[in-house]
Amino acid sequence: MDYKTANYIEREGNRWIVGGTLDRSGAPVLPVATLQAALIQHYQVAPDAVSATAVHAAVALADGEATVVTTEITSPDVPRIVTIKGNAAGIVGDVVISGTNILDAQITETIALNGSTEVLGTKAFKTVTQIDLPARTQVADTVSVGIGKKFGIPHIVYNAACLLLKLFNGATDSGTLAVDVDEIEKNLFALNGSPDGAKLLDLYYLA
Repeated sequence: MDYKTANYIEREGNRWIVGGTLDRSGAPVLPVATLQAALIQHYQVAPDAVSATAVHAAVALADGEATVVTTEITSPDVPRIVTIKGNAAGIVGDVVISGTNILDAQITETIALNGSTEVLGTKAFKTVTQIDLPARTQVADTVSVGIGKKFGIPHIVYNAACLLLKLFNGATDSGTLAVDVDEIEKNLFALNGSPDGAKLLDLYYLA
């Protein structure tokens, strides 16, 4: 009778087919592991310099009502975080940024103002389509929206250790990778060097 077991070697003897469990005498029976292939990815950009007004110049806040901005917006040069900055101490309230991530999916982020301190976002925006600003705290309050030097990548990375090589302007950069298994826009490389629109950032990682 011609038959084969769940675990067997192919006729030519070049490959084992494992359909059941692996065991050896005196050892516990273990289920067959699921294998996933990871490829080395190369992502290269030449990001512009950071700027507190790159996305939108300072906008005067309204008295007692929110301001919705949809015009004169410049999307980031590459997928990267946005920043917000007030012009005076004491400015409070939330700024809501709407746009798309590196895969063109719609995303939003709410960032709280902190007076005149520039506040960094935590998501990489490919485009910005709308900015919702809070009511003013005091007369002459303004808020600008800019870009920081944390950059999105086109894959979800499951462990920061999967970042194999990080080069900026041809030399190793000491920046770090933050990963998120649910939201691609939160997979961010924080560059240590200073981008200027000409220097190349090269990231090699497993994904």
